[in-house]
Amino acid sequence: MFNETLLDFLRGVPFQDLPESLVMAMAVFALLRLPLEGRKIALVALLQTVTNAVRLLPIAFGMHTVILTISLAFYVRMVTGVRISRAFWAVILCMLIVLGLELLYFIPLQKLSGLAYEEIVKSPALRGLFSLPYEVTLLILALVKDYYNRKAKEQAGR
Repeated sequence: MFNETLLDFLRGVPFQDLPESLVMAMAVFALLRLPLEGRKIALVALLQTVTNAVRLLPIAFGMHTVILTISLAFYVRMVTGVRISRAFWAVILCMLIVLGLELLYFIPLQKLSGLAYEEIVKSPALRGLFSLPYEVTLLILALVKDYYNRKAKEQAGR
């Protein structure tokens, strides 16, 4: 992505990579009806954050997304034992949510801010700010879905 350096990557970790990995892991866990266990989610999020370094590789545009999709499904499988097909389903659904939201808000937000695409992509802070809408949406999805998962489990236990 625009010849990102290791320093650029490290600057982006607290602004985009870690928060994105955290809410993505939470949403995947909730969609799989897994409890939002802090340690497991943190482990998956940290592994995924490190895997985000794939952006430093000279690979075709979009391939990093494929690699990150596969890695997240693998990490969820590794940490929880859930079937890999179910993990892929949840990860792909989350990716589609992110894609759909970015298609809806990115260009209007870019025009409103008056920033060029290259400026946004090169700045870790701006990437983080432009990621907030889908990160907040995934967080809300995870928390609401977890609430209903716990309610359903409670109802089944009666």
